[in-house]
Amino acid sequence: MHTIVAARLAALRNARRLSMKTAADAAGLNTSTVYRIEHGHVAPRESTTDTLLELYGVHDAAQRRHVLALLRGERLPGWFDAPEIPLWLSRFLALEDEAAEVDAYAPMFVPALLQTPAYAEATVRACGHPGMTPEQVKAGAGTILRRQQLLDRDGGPRVRAVVDRRALLDPPLACPEDRVGQVDAIAAAAGRPGVAVQVARPCTETGHLYHGPPFTLLGFGGRGRPGVLVLHLLHGSTVVDDPGTVEAHHEAFARLSRSAHDVAETADVLDGIRAELTV
Repeated sequence: MHTIVAARLAALRNARRLSMKTAADAAGLNTSTVYRIEHGHVAPRESTTDTLLELYGVHDAAQRRHVLALLRGERLPGWFDAPEIPLWLSRFLALEDEAAEVDAYAPMFVPALLQTPAYAEATVRACGHPGMTPEQVKAGAGTILRRQQLLDRDGGPRVRAVVDRRALLDPPLACPEDRVGQVDAIAAAAGRPGVAVQVARPCTETGHLYHGPPFTLLGFGGRGRPGVLVLHLLHGSTVVDDPGTVEAHHEAFARLSRSAHDVAETADVLDGIRAELTV
C-alpha cells in the first residue's frame, strides 16, 4: 500500500513545484527521508504523511483521511488511486466503487455513467479550463469511461438516472451522428439489469424542480454506512455527508423521478428524440 501512497505524495510535490529539499525542510525532515518515501523504500509514518499532504495543499481533512486509510490498509487500492487522478476525484470514485445504489441527475448534461466516448470528450472540453491539451481532454474522458465498468461488474450497484432532453438535443455535441450515438447508448444502458433511466418531461427544463449543480447520491445498502451526496461543482466534486443535505437531495431526486417519463416509456421517448435528431 505504501508504494501507492508514495506515488501520490511524489505527484503532489511535483504539482506544487517543490524540490525534495524544500519539502523536507518545510516538513522538518531529511531530504533522504523524502527520497526514500517517494521511492517506496520505507513506509511513511501517518504523522509524516499527514504533514506532507498539508504541505502539498491537501487541506481537506477527508481527502487526507482517504490517503491515510490506504496507508493503514483499511481499504484496498483501486484504479482511482493512480497519482494522475486528482485526490478530490479519487475520493469520490472510491465511494462510487463501493456503492450499492447510485442515483444521478445532471441538468443540461448526460450523467457520466451513461456518456459515450464522444460525449465524454465534449463534456470535459466544455467544463475544463481553456488551455486543456488534447491529451488532457482524452485523459479526462478516459476516467469517465473507466467509471462505467461499474455497469458491467457482477454485483454492481443499482443505478437510477434522470436525463434531461436538452442534454441530448443541445451541445456539447455538435455532430448529429454523435448525438444519435448518445441516444442509442442510453437506450442500451436502460436495457441492462439494475439500470433504470428516465427522461425528464419538457416541464422540468424550466428548472423549478431543482436549483443546483449536478449531483450523485451514493447508498451503501446494508453495510452499516450512511449514504452520501456528491455535488459536481465547476472546481471539482465535493462529498457531503450532512444527513439533512443528503435527505434534501433524495427528495429532489424523487421529485425529478416522479415528474419524468416512466421507466417503461424510456425506449419510446428515446425513439422520439432519435427521430428529431435524424430529420
